[in-house]
Amino acid sequence: MAQAQEFPARTVRMVVPFPAGGATDVLARALAEGLGKQWKRPVVVENRPGASGMLGAEVVARAEADGHTALLTITPLVQAPSLYARAPYDPVKDFAAVSELGTTNLVFAVNSNAVPATNLKDFIALVRTKPRQFSYGSFGAGSSGHLYGEVFNDAAKIDMLHVSYKGEAPELNDLLGGQVPAAVISVMGAKPHVATGRLRALAVTGPARAPQLPDVPTFREAGIEGMDAMGWFGLLLPAATPRPIVEKFSADVNRVLAQPDVRKRMNELGVILTGSTPDAFAQTIQADYVRWGKVIRTRNIRLD
Repeated sequence: MAQAQEFPARTVRMVVPFPAGGATDVLARALAEGLGKQWKRPVVVENRPGASGMLGAEVVARAEADGHTALLTITPLVQAPSLYARAPYDPVKDFAAVSELGTTNLVFAVNSNAVPATNLKDFIALVRTKPRQFSYGSFGAGSSGHLYGEVFNDAAKIDMLHVSYKGEAPELNDLLGGQVPAAVISVMGAKPHVATGRLRALAVTGPARAPQLPDVPTFREAGIEGMDAMGWFGLLLPAATPRPIVEKFSADVNRVLAQPDVRKRMNELGVILTGSTPDAFAQTIQADYVRWGKVIRTRNIRLD
């Protein structure tokens, strides 16, 4: 307990393995502000983008295990080691889970002018008439959008071709322009264009509908299994971090997540703040590592 009472002893570094400006970065800065006020110590956000998030994750995995270097990341943490032969970390063995921070749905959307289908059943029937002639976009090779698309291919017994983009902005531009007829995109990327009718959202991933798009069914509701996993945001420390520090960090993080202004800010970005215990988040990491590894091997997706 003495370790936890003395923590933090100096500035805490929160590594975000993606560029500044995205939802991951916004959440990190909200947490840094809230934790800094609680601890009366500076909490600084350090963006270390590169290699599908592996660069920043490696920095934390190899950091001193005293609680002063944390990783705020998303689901690709558990996907990348199966996509690359020489991933520099093991997502289960090299980190101590602190807390799940939030979850988000993804949306399968089509260009309303390019695709006549108004529901997932009709879309599947349409694609089956054009084997390997129908494409879908994702925001990157090996991204969650890409992997969900391949799960959908398997579950629906269809064969859409994957088109990889460097981020959601160019993907969304091509979807709106009709260069790609369908895509897996974020809730907040879809929402304004669904409202104007330019895009039609056919289904969302996850076990429940997205609060921001309450009229759009889940894949399960539309008859497709295997699309229930949520994208998550989570906080981790190096594996050997003493348990009392992990538990203090988790409890203090969950206090910040409960603040109404933080919840409102993240909801506007399509993130549902959850919070969790260290053990519950560790179970999520283990389950998703197995889940996505199986998808990647089954579809023979490699990025090296």
